[in-house]
Amino acid sequence: MNKLICIFLILLFTTKTENVYSNNLIYDVNNIEVKGKINNSFTNKKLIELAFKKAFIVFINKTLLKNDAQNLYKTEIKTIKDLVLTYQITENKKNSNDETFLTLNIKFDSKKVNNFIAKKKISYADISNISLTVLPIFIKDKDVFLYEENFFYKNWIKSKETKINKSDELIDYNLALENIEDLEYINKNKNNINLINITNIDSFDNIENYVLLIIYFTEDKFKAFIKTSIKNKKIDRNVELNFYPQDTKRSYEEAITILKKEINQIWKEQNLIDVNTPSFLDFFLIVNKNNDYLKIKSVLNNIDIIENYSVLEMTNKYTKVRIKYRGKINKIKQKLSEQKINVQIIDNVWKLRIK
Repeated sequence: MNKLICIFLILLFTTKTENVYSNNLIYDVNNIEVKGKINNSFTNKKLIELAFKKAFIVFINKTLLKNDAQNLYKTEIKTIKDLVLTYQITENKKNSNDETFLTLNIKFDSKKVNNFIAKKKISYADISNISLTVLPIFIKDKDVFLYEENFFYKNWIKSKETKINKSDELIDYNLALENIEDLEYINKNKNNINLINITNIDSFDNIENYVLLIIYFTEDKFKAFIKTSIKNKKIDRNVELNFYPQDTKRSYEEAITILKKEINQIWKEQNLIDVNTPSFLDFFLIVNKNNDYLKIKSVLNNIDIIENYSVLEMTNKYTKVRIKYRGKINKIKQKLSEQKINVQIIDNVWKLRIK
């Protein structure tokens, strides 16, 4: 009986080689709203196609760098439809003007998307939700504003965004807590903002991911200096902002939008995957329970950067598996850990255990 079970598990494990039905939220675009009058020239099918187009724009804005995304804005609807794995109409209603309103959740096919991007010779960002603590500092007329009189501190979280823009962002922001020592430190260095050391900001103590923003005027120009520490990687960047002398509030609100997009770009750049250069990794799954085979199979199916996998060897103590993946190897380790898989690497030999 045990032999039959073992044979069944081997067959089940080895027959699955593609992760088409992955649960990675990167490929999900929800709450897409479209409307139109349904008549002879405009059908319900065209309304759904419009939703596909909008979802595709949201998806590429979320996962591709700005220039790469813009180059794909004119992708034909026939191509986009082929990339859709499944969709769900969550709301269907009409108003007094006989307009039909649809709300859809759309899931793109990870395998087809990877092939599409590979043909375009571009990279995408394998990003997930992240929480960032932000401290926006405003310097104007040689005065430093950190909290109460700082427009950017007061409005960073509640800045106006549409539903589409929100679905385009995977960053949740928290404001740094008020700290008098930080104010004193910034004041001392306000004339040399490039010398400000992000590690000297007390508000960021015991926080893993954070952003320091210094927004200032210089030589009649409106600028910002971004200092980030995300996943232990520090990146600095200068940004030019637009200023409208007759509409200061508009200038400041637009600055927040621009800065959020730039931070989003930084987050993407740290997680780029080159789908044109796949790699291979062999690992040993140390078997403790009979269903460990099924569990690791489920885990591999849910990791989108794994293109396929196969069993090289199977015993009652371990299973040797080869995976074909795209991106950085540390991403594999990170995603396995997120799925509660213990990863031990000794002399470049990977040993996995189900926790």
